[in-house]
Amino acid sequence: MKICHFSTVHSIWDTRVFQRECVSLANKHQVTLIAIGEKSGLIKGVNVIGIKKPNSFFKRFTLTAFHVFKEALFSDADIYHIHDAEMIPYGIVLALNGKKVVYDIHENTYHDILLKPWVKPWIKKIAALAYNVLLRVAKHFLYFIVVVASPRFLNSFFVKEEECSIIQNFADIQQLAPYRVSNRAALPGNHLFYIGMIRDMYYEVDYLLAAMWELKKKGIPTHLHLIGYFGNGVIKGFDHLPYWEEIKHEVTYYGKLSIEESYAISKQCKIGICLKDQPQEMLVSHERKLFEYMAVGLPAIFCNSHIYYALNQKCNIGVTVNLKSAHEIANAIEKLLLETNVLNQKSEQGLYWSQYQYNWENEYDKLEKIYFHLNNSIRIN
Repeated sequence: MKICHFSTVHSIWDTRVFQRECVSLANKHQVTLIAIGEKSGLIKGVNVIGIKKPNSFFKRFTLTAFHVFKEALFSDADIYHIHDAEMIPYGIVLALNGKKVVYDIHENTYHDILLKPWVKPWIKKIAALAYNVLLRVAKHFLYFIVVVASPRFLNSFFVKEEECSIIQNFADIQQLAPYRVSNRAALPGNHLFYIGMIRDMYYEVDYLLAAMWELKKKGIPTHLHLIGYFGNGVIKGFDHLPYWEEIKHEVTYYGKLSIEESYAISKQCKIGICLKDQPQEMLVSHERKLFEYMAVGLPAIFCNSHIYYALNQKCNIGVTVNLKSAHEIANAIEKLLLETNVLNQKSEQGLYWSQYQYNWENEYDKLEKIYFHLNNSIRIN
């Protein structure tokens, strides 16, 4: 099949869109990815077309969206796969012209719009309502793939279980296989690992750093390997923190690294940290990093919201805490570091569940089946 993924938001290096979906599909199919980036050409078997990042929302929704759509038309694909709300109208145009179009819904966009602090309230309300109207119309033309932890969240997207497919954002366990570690409790030092956004709407590293300061005062030194980048409109750096001078030598900040470089560093760490902390109304899917930690056997500390708590009750892969409480984070780190049998048990559980259920390989099979059925006009469910 000829398959075209296109986006005005996601990078050409996006781990779900490029690494998991496009690279996996390119093993058997002719795949084009049109997304934000400075590079174009054949990369890991994928025909990548990099589009310049727009410098405003207006340009993204107008000029960039139309540019991406034109490039998609030139690919003359059998299956088109879109990833952004602003591309829905173009997806409908393609569908009206006989093309098979998939809309990949990564998050609860309606509530995400309403929670954006930099957008005026009246604009947020109009934009969020417009998105919901667009979804209701689009479901008659596009096939939805939804990233949700449970079918009970599908009502947020106006589709029933038999009208869409749930494809989770699990980790590629083959890609991460070289970085698996067993018996992490035997590793020297108390090394912690984090990869992802450092400060943004749903991420805040300061509580973790404060927890490290609390542990240091108790005579439990830790060392954080911090990999990632800061969001827009946030304080970049750590000098403003009152305890920074006391712990700065216990933090190694690497900036943004590849997934391979990052998880090579994780091999010396005992505990992985997940910082994503969304409001309850946003919580329809899990943080992908958690599944990456499971795949390498890294016990995790993560938020105690309902879907995460339920996952941990089932799999016993870490400790759930209030991520806005440095004291709770410190207690969880201390518990895992001191109770070595517990740490190793949670490590083994992560490795088991990633192999058994929570892996991209299982999800890829679903994705290819969807494409096959759409391409052959066979009912999917």
